[in-house]
Amino acid sequence: MYTKILLATDGSENARRAANEAAGLARELSSHVILVYIIHNPPSQSRMVKANFDVHSLLEEDAKSEIKHTIDIFEKDGLAYTLKVAIGDPAAEIIEIAEKETADLIVIGSRGLGTLKGVFMGSVSQKVTYHAKCPVLIVK
Repeated sequence: MYTKILLATDGSENARRAANEAAGLARELSSHVILVYIIHNPPSQSRMVKANFDVHSLLEEDAKSEIKHTIDIFEKDGLAYTLKVAIGDPAAEIIEIAEKETADLIVIGSRGLGTLKGVFMGSVSQKVTYHAKCPVLIVK
């Protein structure tokens, strides 16, 4: 049913609850999980120079640091996962990766934006739900 689950995570408390839910589904369904971490701003120029302009390795390094708890959940239980990182608008990047990876389900935490702010800006989870071509599970 859900052989590829995309877990969008930012390391927040809601994202950790989503990670636990995705791990439970992966255990039950023997699914592969694609961990997705989106960075808003690119690494500083000095970091890029030190890394010989290997931006991807810097993004992975930042992601592994920010979502260590999530990675630990999957590694502790021996669950199959891959890590994908990108720079940009989180909702757009999540949707693009889900389509590229042919994800069967997207699991994402709710953000708990204030009502007024949510009306004007919309949350990442709302945008993903609206535009995704596969089912989306929002975890509170």
